[in-house]
Amino acid sequence: MTQISLTSTVCQSEGHVSAVLDEEVVLMSIEKGAYFGLNRVLSCIWQILETPTTVSQLCAILQDEYDVEPEVCKRDVFEALEKLAENKLITVY
Repeated sequence: MTQISLTSTVCQSEGHVSAVLDEEVVLMSIEKGAYFGLNRVLSCIWQILETPTTVSQLCAILQDEYDVEPEVCKRDVFEALEKLAENKLITVY
């Protein structure tokens, strides 16, 4: 798996079907045959990643949106991106 850094560009991987239900996104991975439910913050991240975005840009957007401390935001974003990457839901380059 590619190491994720602030300068990494990330985007949604292909091969997923998604739907928004009550402000949350539900994904189905065709490759894995599995469903994933994303909470409100992960749903926001998922929508941002429709377009390739650097991790630093993603953090800046989320800091503005949720008024969160930079270090807390970075930690949480890296954790979320690692989980999404493990499940092949995002592409990192």
